[in-house]
Amino acid sequence: MPYDEERHEEGGREGSPAALLPLLRTSVDRLLSTAAVLSDEDVRAPSLLPGWTRGHVLTHLARSADSRTRLLTSARTGADVPQYAGDEQREREIEEGAGRPADALLGDMDSALRRFLAAAADHPSDAWDVPVRWLGAGLRPVRRAVGSMLREVEVHHTDLATGHGLARWPAWFVARELETTTTRLRTDPKAPPMTVCADEDQVLRVVGDGQGPHVSGSAAELLGWLTGRSDGHTLTVDPPGALPVLPVWRS
Repeated sequence: MPYDEERHEEGGREGSPAALLPLLRTSVDRLLSTAAVLSDEDVRAPSLLPGWTRGHVLTHLARSADSRTRLLTSARTGADVPQYAGDEQREREIEEGAGRPADALLGDMDSALRRFLAAAADHPSDAWDVPVRWLGAGLRPVRRAVGSMLREVEVHHTDLATGHGLARWPAWFVARELETTTTRLRTDPKAPPMTVCADEDQVLRVVGDGQGPHVSGSAAELLGWLTGRSDGHTLTVDPPGALPVLPVWRS
């Protein structure tokens, strides 16, 4: 299974859903524009994720959106509606949907993302901190749904291997995700000790006890490396040597 952003929620409080929603809409529109020109042959081609075609990625995005719509429903109604029934259901839905024609994949993803955007826009302002059941993470505030959907859209857009690389990630997205990703790694016992510093802001971000090497470079390249979307070959390590070995982001 590819690296799953759904299982790697940040430890801190999500940004304001109201502030993130317009950004998510823009990211969704860009993703849908990319997917709209994919042919049946294109969607059967490999994605950047080992073992997954583009059809798998598109289906995963649709089901991810539906899963977050369920969480919003749970928070709004008080019903105990989990994100997914379990790992088996989640994986089965992706496999069963991946082989569909391009127009079916696009229509499904478009509808699912639009449903989520509508549900998030209509979500009561006093219900964003309601705890809901995330797969593999237990009870966490539903406000995470918007930020995590944004991450899913941007990162998996890159995984489609259609040209939406690290350089196409919006600066605000890179800044936000670099902070949340290093925060997650800071508490991961498998993460190597190091400090990370982006050229753009020169902020030292400590991972582990910070006693390891200093890794620097552009914010986008750092984020790509930390999330398994780049080998980090443009990054600088001080003292000179190999990049630290990161936890496995794909299993």
